[in-house]
Amino acid sequence: MFGHQYLIKYLFNRELSEIYVSVALKNIALSMIGIFVPIYLFADLEYPLSKILMFFLVYSITMAVTAVIIPKFISRVGVKHGILISMMLFIVHIVLLESLNYHGLFYLPAIVWGIANAIYWLSFHTDFVKNSDGKNRSREVSLWFIMAYLGILIGPILGSIIITFTGFLTLFILSILLLLLSAVPLFLSPEIHEPVSFSYKNIFKGHSIRETLGYVLYGMRVIMANFALPLFIFITLGKYIELGGIASLAALVSMGLGYFVGRTARTEKKEKLFFRYGALFHSAGLFFLLFIKTFLQMIVINIYLALSFLFVEIPHHSRMYSRAKKTRNVMGFITYRETAISIGRIMGILIVVAMGSLEPLFMAAGIGMIIWAFL
Repeated sequence: MFGHQYLIKYLFNRELSEIYVSVALKNIALSMIGIFVPIYLFADLEYPLSKILMFFLVYSITMAVTAVIIPKFISRVGVKHGILISMMLFIVHIVLLESLNYHGLFYLPAIVWGIANAIYWLSFHTDFVKNSDGKNRSREVSLWFIMAYLGILIGPILGSIIITFTGFLTLFILSILLLLLSAVPLFLSPEIHEPVSFSYKNIFKGHSIRETLGYVLYGMRVIMANFALPLFIFITLGKYIELGGIASLAALVSMGLGYFVGRTARTEKKEKLFFRYGALFHSAGLFFLLFIKTFLQMIVINIYLALSFLFVEIPHHSRMYSRAKKTRNVMGFITYRETAISIGRIMGILIVVAMGSLEPLFMAAGIGMIIWAFL
């Protein structure tokens, strides 16, 4: 797949290898339950849509607040310890989620989940920026996505089988063990303490409206994929195994295309070209979702969405890491980005709240992708 020199280089790049292994293990653990969180609330706990919306709204607001206040703490403890802390919080989130039948405080797992995700992504992106190579960043990002999709390939179908035959409790216990294991590889190399020097009041200062809008639109698409799409598929099909199978099949096809995108988009010009056309084709798929009725149609459209978004994701992250690397304050830039993305998440939830159904979020995300393509 990868050229011999390239493969050997990254096998012996300890820091990147640690990241890749950690990502794979984390994604196996979280993909076993991640796509099922809205469905767990909807089908098992029988929460109405309004309550599920509140869950994800609390989660999104928590991420936005945490992303702003936590960077200095991560700077002190180090990004690897930040990732370890996030894993512990993911475990707390899982336990709180599983025990909702007993305490009913649905906002608690939402808050912990938001804190965990904010700490993880601030730490992860900073770690990746510090250890990636600008000349090969598209390939490095594509290998990250391949490892992520490897976890997603295994996780959903395994999770759906476990849910169907043994229940959520077994699934959550296995996820906890994998999350703990995923943090181990990161500590095979020295800790990174990235200095933070930015004012909370001026977090958006120095960034154009165009750049900020792009991240906000990305956030809207993220909440659509993490909340609305899984719930929409389940409501349409009504089975856990079919949902997990669709996610795993889409991940399998995406692994091969991820390599192609990373290998081909090696210049800024090609990255922009891939990104623009990927965003436009992806937006078309989001509009097609409104007409999906059968299992076969759902398979086709989900594979299409996964493949088209790879042309967006890999160039986007490659360009983002290059942008962060050029700044004087890497974590400050990552904080700004995560805050803007969280605003997009909140906007996406509010669209569903205002319209009372999931479909308007698909339309909003599709329009957002078209706008983002030309920013």
